[in-house]
Parts: sequence; structure tokens; C-alpha cells
Amino acid sequence: MRARGYEGMQDLYAMLDLLAEGREADNGTYYAHRGDLQWWLFYTDVPQETWQSQIRLWFDEDRLIGWALLTLGEDTFDVYVSPHLRGNAREYEMLAWSTQEMSANGDVQNIWVAEDDEVRIRWLEENGFTPEQAHFIYFKRSLSGPLDGPPLPKGFSLRTSRGPEDARLRSVASHAAFGSGKPFEQYWPRTLRFMQSPVYVSEHEIFVISPNGEVAAFCIIWTDELTKVGHFEPVATHPTYQRMSLGKSLIFEGLSRLKSEGMTEADVFTNHDNPAAIRLYESVGFPKAKRLLTYKKTRTT
Repeated sequence: MRARGYEGMQDLYAMLDLLAEGREADNGTYYAHRGDLQWWLFYTDVPQETWQSQIRLWFDEDRLIGWALLTLGEDTFDVYVSPHLRGNAREYEMLAWSTQEMSANGDVQNIWVAEDDEVRIRWLEENGFTPEQAHFIYFKRSLSGPLDGPPLPKGFSLRTSRGPEDARLRSVASHAAFGSGKPFEQYWPRTLRFMQSPVYVSEHEIFVISPNGEVAAFCIIWTDELTKVGHFEPVATHPTYQRMSLGKSLIFEGLSRLKSEGMTEADVFTNHDNPAAIRLYESVGFPKAKRLLTYKKTRTT
């Protein structure tokens, strides 16, 4: 097993393919959607050279068999391995390396651990990790049948993002929806950089536009050609326009677009303590599939 750092977009494509391969195997380990990784890496204020330096890749000859992302600012690490290595000594070697690298900086967390993943949970608990109360709820639904959402209120409309020229307009909605404490003039360039990145597809970002031309709600849909599972990340409504069923109309539009692109299922997740999002996803036909746990190891002095 040979290890090295991240060297460019070809590595990213290989990392994305490994996620899809893991999802296709459906072996009990949770693999993030391809869209999640692209969102994590490119919608960020972390300089590109910094996040690239926090990626480790492992190869068997020329085949990528595992990768780790060390998010130092959040004390978290992600490790994904080829599904045939589940419970294998190679997987444990990657987990141990990541834990050791992170532990040097303090406490360390491994998130997105499926509640029924006995293999990963056993390793974490045997190596000093304990489950946190905080967790995510994972939702998944079929795209079969009609996908007709409620009509928008009078004066509201749906449209696709026009790309970077919409960056500031969309940032007004996201800044308010996510309650950012960052001054807006420092906040919105992140959206612009993301929209200029190689992973952004403007046709996959959907807006609900208010009568006065504001972005009232928005979402991004992501596709996976191997698994045919579409994904929503992010989904948000400006506080001024909440409780108007805009989120329902938006998500049904996203579901319809995913189906038109050949997806057969869709998924999404949210924090366990976000009742509004939970109600929204259940109201548009997403049943709760499972909990995604966080395991934490406290640094001993």
C-alpha cells in the first residue's frame, strides 16, 4: 500500500469514484455522496493549497483504495476506503494514521458513522472514541411516481442560477438563512469562488425568486451516474420567506430535475436538532433512513 498527498483534479475524480463505488456496494458503511465532497472542498474560505495539503491518498499499485480528509479547523477527519477493504487491516491502518495525525492537534471527531455500521463503530470504540449526542438524520426516497409540488404563491417564480452573476444575490439569502455572523462583504466572495470553481454546475442550482427579485429560497442538486442517487446540498430559505411552502415547491422541482437526468432515488440529511428541516423533508416524501453518528476522542494530557 502506497500513500501520497493530493496532486490535482485527477485525484479528485478518483476520490469521487471511490465514494460512488462504496455507495453502490451498500455494505453497511456510510459513504458520502459525490456532491458532498465537492461542496466541502470548494464552498469554503480555506485556501485551496491548505485543503489540498489535508488530503491523504492510499494506492494499491495505481488503483486508489482509500483516502482521508483532515479538517483541522473543525477537528474532524473522514476516511473512505474501497468497499472490499471493509474491516480489513488496510482500512484500520488508514484510520489509525488519520487519528494520530489529528490527535496531535487536540480532540478529534469522526462523523457520518452509520448507526448500524458495526465494523467502523467497533474500531472507533476500541481506539478510544465515544459517541456524541449530536448526530445527523439521513433521508432517502424513490423518484418513481408523480413529483408535483404545491404551486408557488402569486408573484414567486422558479429559475436556474445564471452562475457568478448571481453570486451576490444568492449570498444575501444564504447569509440570512444560515445566520452567518460574518460581515456580508466578507461573506459573499465565498459564493462567487464556488460558482467559479470546476465543480459548479449552474443548471443544478435552483432559486425561488420573490416578487421583488430576491432569492427567497435555493438549493443545489447533485447527481451520481453510477448509483443513480441524486442529492440535495444545501437547501435554505431566507427567514423573511419562511412558512410559505417555498421549500416544498423548491424540493419538488429539484426531485423532478433529478428524475429527468436519470436518477431513480434522492437523499438529503440534516442536523438532529433542526425540526423545521426534518418536517420539510418528511412533508415531501423523504422517510428517515438512519442516523449518522459522530464519534469523538478526547486528547489525554
